[in-house]
Amino acid sequence: MPTNASSEAAPAAPGRPPRATLRRRYAGIFVLLVSLPLLADGLVTATLIYRQQREALAALQLAQAETSAVRIQQFLREVELQLAWLTALPWSAGAAPQRRLDVLRTLRQAPAITDLVLLDGQGRERVAESRLAISRLDSGADRSVSPAFAGARAHGSYRGDVTFRKGSEPFLTLAVAGPGPDGSVAIAEVNLKFIWDVVSRIRIGQHGLAYVLDRAGRLIAHPDINLVLRNSDFSDISRAFAAAPPGPGPATALQLRGSRGAEVLASSVVLQPTLWRVVVEQPIDEADAPLWAAARGALWVAAAGLLLALGAALWSAWRLTQPLRVLAQGAQRIGAGELSHRIALSSGDELQQLGERFNAMAVELQASYGSLERQVQARTRELSEANQAKSRLLAAASHDLRQPLHALNLMVAQWQLDPAAAQRQGLAARIAQAIDAINALFDGLLDVSKLDAGVVTPQPQALPLQQVLDRMDLSCAAAARAKGLDLRIRACAGWTHSDPVLLERIVGNLVGNALRYTRQGGVLLGCRRTTAGWRLAVWDTGIGIAPDEQARIFDEFYRAPGGGAAAPEGLGLGLSIVARLAALLGHGVHLRSVAGRGSCFSVDLPAVPAQAAPPAAEPALGDALQGRRVLVVDNHEPVLHGTVQLLRGWGCSVQGLPCLPSDLHDLGPAPDLLLVDLHLDRGDDGVAVAERLRAHFGRALPTLVMTGDVTRPTRERIAAAGLPQLEKPLSALRLRSALTRLLARG
Repeated sequence: MPTNASSEAAPAAPGRPPRATLRRRYAGIFVLLVSLPLLADGLVTATLIYRQQREALAALQLAQAETSAVRIQQFLREVELQLAWLTALPWSAGAAPQRRLDVLRTLRQAPAITDLVLLDGQGRERVAESRLAISRLDSGADRSVSPAFAGARAHGSYRGDVTFRKGSEPFLTLAVAGPGPDGSVAIAEVNLKFIWDVVSRIRIGQHGLAYVLDRAGRLIAHPDINLVLRNSDFSDISRAFAAAPPGPGPATALQLRGSRGAEVLASSVVLQPTLWRVVVEQPIDEADAPLWAAARGALWVAAAGLLLALGAALWSAWRLTQPLRVLAQGAQRIGAGELSHRIALSSGDELQQLGERFNAMAVELQASYGSLERQVQARTRELSEANQAKSRLLAAASHDLRQPLHALNLMVAQWQLDPAAAQRQGLAARIAQAIDAINALFDGLLDVSKLDAGVVTPQPQALPLQQVLDRMDLSCAAAARAKGLDLRIRACAGWTHSDPVLLERIVGNLVGNALRYTRQGGVLLGCRRTTAGWRLAVWDTGIGIAPDEQARIFDEFYRAPGGGAAAPEGLGLGLSIVARLAALLGHGVHLRSVAGRGSCFSVDLPAVPAQAAPPAAEPALGDALQGRRVLVVDNHEPVLHGTVQLLRGWGCSVQGLPCLPSDLHDLGPAPDLLLVDLHLDRGDDGVAVAERLRAHFGRALPTLVMTGDVTRPTRERIAAAGLPQLEKPLSALRLRSALTRLLARG
């Protein structure tokens, strides 16, 4: 006991009490830990602000330069279109007066054109008009050796170098050749002063500007037109940009002497194919003014924060020692399991709040023990419902797949009895129908599995709505006629932003569903404009959906009752896939229906401005597979045999193998096409097979990979190898289309 008494009295002894030492220690630590990071943070912040300001300025300049480049390209393209219009018709005898009127009309429509000459297919001058010279008609002057005529005939169009008339005004020679070997050629001298209107609109800050240099570094467009007329040479600026190394990081502006002789920050882009350079510059003082202001502000804020933090650190050190012991003891008891213990603090600061939070944590821990069992039960119910959903899937798949498989077995048995030719044709048609039904069911299951696995990645783009409507007309018109229904599609000139393949699948499911549940009348497909964009809707005169069924119509495996003969068999996944794809694309789906009168399914789509017309589809290659050598590698013998026979029926020379031989020279000459299964025997796969065959034959053979594996890693591995893939099962038409496209791409 004497020992304990002396130890307890020691802290109260005069001199240097431990409590005061602890306070000084915490004060010193707080000063160091707070002041040093704040100083470093002020310096780092100032550096980051400087860098970000420069990067933002460079990005703005680059965007302005790219905008100017696009406008200049449009300016030149419009002139070329005017010239192309002049050369659209072939030259004929006595056509010179009429063509002269066309040339004069072009000069009125294109003020930038100063001189315009129209040559016939042999390079003889037929019409020559100028704003500055006397007109010539049927002069017959031979200009076939001119670079403009030769370049236009060789490449369809010609853009010459920039020239300066009388050493001042910049001009560009443009030439366009008409169709055919004897088409006429239009040659125009374009005054580039008209580009001044493009660059004069660009302003960055008070004194920033844009200008254009030709490939030799001569000034051809500038807000100060006098610099252009003096034929200014800024080749040193062009060389500075050409020498700047490209980098993968953010855009950076160059610091150089600008067009007006002062130090500037400048960015540029190169205009193709003329190799002109569009430069945007801003005086260095003006560009750095907000930068230095922001840096000074950041340093002042850091200094003020440092002073406040130092004061707070000293004050907190004095207030921290007493409550810390209470907090430590209370936390220890709560951590040891005494959840009924409460920390009592009255310091009135954050430590008291921390103690209250410890108390609240203890209360929540007590409550969590009671709710843990309920959470386990809720999770168990969720897992049970998920298992029930899988069970419903297996039950539906078992039932709906057994029906066509059973019919297929019966028809195969009937075929084996060697019926008459007419009966064989009917059996073949019914077998094809059964296979189509199996493929449709598998497609639905595969779509659900891909959406569940998250392997469907949208690739949105601007597309015309009429393209989707036209595809629905091609794919669904025959089914509507077969049922005696009227499928009407209203034309629409609007554009939207979506994934064309996924959007087509959504609309196709809605139209197919409408045809499936409509006995008489018809189906109407159209679009109307809304305040938020476009609403694509499918109206039908079918059986309709009762109000109490509408909330469940988009659920998986659900089929509306009352379909009768109008509702063929299926898994009930069509509308569920529609809802999932619409959610993936961010499109809203709506339903309005009256039982017995019909339904209307609609999809909300964003509206975007009309784009340039999409490129025309590549012409059909005819029977592209006839005579092609195809190598098929598949370890499944029935699939290998069926594929080989099908390709031979299409006129191909086919070699089928379950695996590659050890000596690849046994394969003979290189095939025109590889068709490989992904999963092969002995751990091999189609990607590795394709790589070995390409290495053996020394060229990139067109290769198509077929697989039933739809998992994300598999799809990513095939895509990383740059190989197209098809998912099993697939129809013969789809396989032939894929092979034809693959051969077309080479």
